[in-house]
Order: sequence, then C-alpha cells, then structure tokens
Amino acid sequence: MNIDELFKIPAIPTGRNKRKMPATPDLQFFDKYKEASDAAELAEASSSEPASKKRNIEDEDMEVVERYQDDDAEFEDEEGRFFGGGLTNEQSSILDLVDEYDVDETEALTATNVKKMILKFEKAINKNQEMRVRYADQPEKFMESEADLDEEIKNLLSLTEAPHMYPEFVKLGSVPSLLSLLSHENTDIAIDTIDLINELTDEDVGMASTEDDLERSEEIQTAIKTFVDSMLENELLQLLVQNLARMDEKEESDRQGVFKILGIFENVISLDPKYAEDIALKTDIVPWLLKRLQTKGFDSNIAYTSEILSILLQDNRDIRLRVGELDGVDILLRALSAYRRKDASSEDESEMVENFFNAMSSLLNEPENKKRFLDSEGIELMVFMLKEKTLARIRAVKVLNYALSGEDARDRCIRFVDVSGLKALFPLFMGKGNRKLKKSHQSAFIESEDEEHITCIILSLLRSLTQEDVQRMRLLLKFTEDDHEKVDRLIEMKDKYEKKDEAVKQELENAKSVLDEDDFEDYESDFYVRRLAAGLFTLQRVCLLIAALSEESQGIREKANMLLKRQDQDMMSVFKIIEEETALMADFIHLRRIARGSSTEEVPMKEESVTQEPVNGEMLA
Repeated sequence: MNIDELFKIPAIPTGRNKRKMPATPDLQFFDKYKEASDAAELAEASSSEPASKKRNIEDEDMEVVERYQDDDAEFEDEEGRFFGGGLTNEQSSILDLVDEYDVDETEALTATNVKKMILKFEKAINKNQEMRVRYADQPEKFMESEADLDEEIKNLLSLTEAPHMYPEFVKLGSVPSLLSLLSHENTDIAIDTIDLINELTDEDVGMASTEDDLERSEEIQTAIKTFVDSMLENELLQLLVQNLARMDEKEESDRQGVFKILGIFENVISLDPKYAEDIALKTDIVPWLLKRLQTKGFDSNIAYTSEILSILLQDNRDIRLRVGELDGVDILLRALSAYRRKDASSEDESEMVENFFNAMSSLLNEPENKKRFLDSEGIELMVFMLKEKTLARIRAVKVLNYALSGEDARDRCIRFVDVSGLKALFPLFMGKGNRKLKKSHQSAFIESEDEEHITCIILSLLRSLTQEDVQRMRLLLKFTEDDHEKVDRLIEMKDKYEKKDEAVKQELENAKSVLDEDDFEDYESDFYVRRLAAGLFTLQRVCLLIAALSEESQGIREKANMLLKRQDQDMMSVFKIIEEETALMADFIHLRRIARGSSTEEVPMKEESVTQEPVNGEMLA
C-alpha cells in the first residue's frame, strides 16, 4: 500500500465541530447551498407572517430596486463600496460563503497563545508516533493523526508574524521535536517541516517597516538567532543534507523540497556569515552541490545550487580548498564550457552563469586552485571565450585577471601567451566590440571594469615573465606594432580617468565651501571611495604600464612623451600618480595595522586588492 498516496488525500478527521469548505467548491455546491438557504428563509417567513403581507413587502422591494435601476443611482453601503460592487453572482456567492465560514477571528499571538500552539504541535507529534507504532501495518488507521500533524505544522507558520516569540519554542524544548520530523517516514511531513523552517528563518521575517519596528529589530534578530542556534545544536544542517539525498526531483513536491532546503542554507548564512563554515565543512553539502551542478539541463534548483556554492566560496580559504580538492575547479569549467559560444536563454539562466564565474573567481584566490585551473586547461577555455561576443567573454576577462595574478604565476602567464592569449586580449584592450556588448549585455558589461581587468592582466604578464622568456618579447612587440597604437590607447585611458578623478576632487572643493564642518568631515571620509568608483585604480594601473613599458623600449618612451606633450604634460605626471598610490597604500597598511592592534605585524593583503600589482615599475625582471 502506498502511504504517500494515501496522505495526499487524507480522510476528513471525525469528531470535529469546525466545518470546512471543500478545497475547490464548484457552482453546483453554491446552487445547492443557496437553495437550502432560500428554503430555510421561506419556511421561517411563512411561519411568522401572513401571505398577503409577504406579497406586499416583496412588491415594495421590487419597486425600490426598479427605482434605483431607472435613475442609474449610485450610493455607498455601510462599508463604503458602491452599489453592486461590480461582482458577478458567482463571486458574490463565494464572498457570502467565506463570510459565513470564516466567523472565527485569529487570536493575537501572545506568549500564552504561542505556548498553546506549540503544545498542540507536540501532542500531534506524540499521537502520530503512537498510532504509527500501534498500527504499523495498517496505514489507514494512522493517517488521520498524520493529517492532524500536518495541520499543526502549517499552523506554526503564523509564528512568522511574531518572530520575537521564537525563544518560546526553545524554552519549551520543542526544537528537537520539530527537527525529528525531518526524518519522518512520510516525505510530505518532512517537506512541510522544511517549508516551515524556511519560512521561520526567512530574512524578510521581522523586517522593519516603521520606527517602532526599527527599535525592535535588534530584539527580533536576537530571537531568530537564538532559534537558529538551537536548531544547529540539534543537527539541523546534517538532517537537511540527509533529506537532499532521499528526495527524487522528478516528483514536484520533492523538487520544491530541495529548493526550500537550499533556501534554509541561504537564510542561515544571511543571518551570520560564520555559519557558512559549518555548512560547508561539517556536512556533505559540498559534494551534493558539485554533483547537482553536473546535471544536464537548466532548472530552478540548479540555479539555486550555483548561488549557494558562490555564497559559500566568498570569504573562506578552507571552503575554497575543500571545493578544489573535490574537483570543483574542473566541474565549474565543464559547466561554463556549455556557454562558450552561446548566451543563456533566460534571465535566471544568465544569473546561474554569473554564479559560475563568481565561484571560479573565488576559487582562484587560492594558489592551490590556480594550479588546478592550469591543469584543467582553464586558461585555454577563457581565451576561447574572449573571442566571442557573449556574457562569457565579459566574465572571462575577470577570471583571467585572478588566474594570472600572484607570486607564482609564471607558468600560467607562459601558457596564456602560448595559447594565443595576446591575440585575443589586445583587441579588447583597444575597445573593439564594446559597442555591441553594451547593446546586447547592457546590465552585465561595464566598460570601466573591463578596462581594469585588462590592464591588470597585462601588468601581471610583465611582472611574471622574465627577460629570458620569449613570451615577454611577444608582449612588448604588441605595443610597438602599428605605429605604437596601443601606447596611444594608454595615453587616451590616462586622460579619461584623470579627468574623472579631477571631477571628484573638484566636488570635494565645492563641498568644502557649502557644507558645515561636521557634514564636510562625513563627506570627506568617503572621498577615497568615490575616487576609486570614478576609476582611480584603473588610472594607477595605466600609469604603471606607461612607466614600465617606457623603461623597456626607447620607442615606446618617445611615443609616450610625444603624446603627453600634446596634452601639456610630461612623464612626471605619470610618476606623480604612481607616487600617490604608494603613499596611499602606505597609509592604508598603517591603518590596517592600527585596526588590528599592531604597528609592526606584517598584514597580508588579498590578491584582489590594490597591492596585487607591482608599484613603481617593480614588475621589471
């Protein structure tokens, strides 16, 4: 006997006073109900009033109705609605029935009511367990208790309206009981429990909408965190992963269950990013995520899987290494290869591709994964993508920036040049194809970001390739061909970003004369951030390239000096920007040391930070 099938259509529990409407009442139901109501009213009227009087009243009623119809009058009833409301007879019948059946008003969620609700939930669990043990071979005898349990689970959804009451769940010791349902024999019960936990931990629960709510937001967040901590102590994460293993996504309900489990993981991480380590390192979720990414085709669950993986990899070296050890780099490259020549067919699928690239970029923060990227021919795939006009072309530039940076990047830089990477990169450096990308990928393509990544790639090549490497000579030749047109491009970029930087500086000067001292201090504190947003980092990369290339080639130096002279500048304007970066970085490192309580300890910087590239031409071999 199929227990799940029985549960999907449970028998209506007996011995209940509360009446329930059919799930989807049809017109026949309404007609029968209306006939019964009319008959009852007629019988009551017949017994209390003479027939002649009834006829007179009915005639008067008809006259009133006809008078309003003739005059086409409009008036409002007690609730302020226009006469008739524009509803059909069927819609009016539905509203009348809803009013009759929904006579019980929902009680306010007080501590007492919440306790009653939780105790009823506990009783339903115990009753169901008892009936399942007593009638293990007779499912029809415990299905009523299962339906009652399902109802009590759904009733707990009302707690989302009072998240400050979550600690009551913990105080009453009901968290273990709740999580025990994740292992229930009936998958539908487990899925309903997953849905409940997903809703209770949703980041929108308790979101402040008024000033009073803002004052209570800290209390609400503490309550939710207390509830989540209790669930984690009772092995919530492990139980969720076990459910992922037993669900068959060919079934719609199981497919939704998987989606909601992934939602719980996201909710927990949103509550506190430190939970990401527990999720990734203390459960088997990572192997499941990587296996799910290898499934052919696109659906909402694979899209959500890519998002969860991207979130987990954002800021934890141990998680990145674990994913790398489980062949995550190769799996992501295989997934990305499907979009080498084509774009995603929908917005959700495009978001999934973005998640793939973000996850890959995060993995490449670790030297161990850069080695795996090289061995899995990731550089070759990214170079192929550079030649297309797709979303992959835009994001491949970013991935290559991460892949070619670092201290031990020589082998990767050599591979990049050997697989015709320069031939694919420099048309992008010259801005070819940007207009089409802006039109076809308006939201994804940001020219300033593209130029930043490209200049960083070229600097990484100059830094890592030695004088003895023929690949370095091929790179330098690129800047001498076609009458040094790429040097023209560097000077053009310097001028563009220098003007943007000057505009930000001028805004600061204007604010100084308008704002009072306190407001100006607040404005000035974000000054450097605004300069970076305007392209200061790219300006610094461009100046480093001009200085380094000028040291390498007399022809490049002469061309650069000539172009700068046309703008009433010289090479000192380049060195000034480089020296400013050196001073800014010195201040930045000093502030980091102070923030960490040390003035002498060496503070390592992330590779993606501004120190990933050499300063003052130190990339020269």
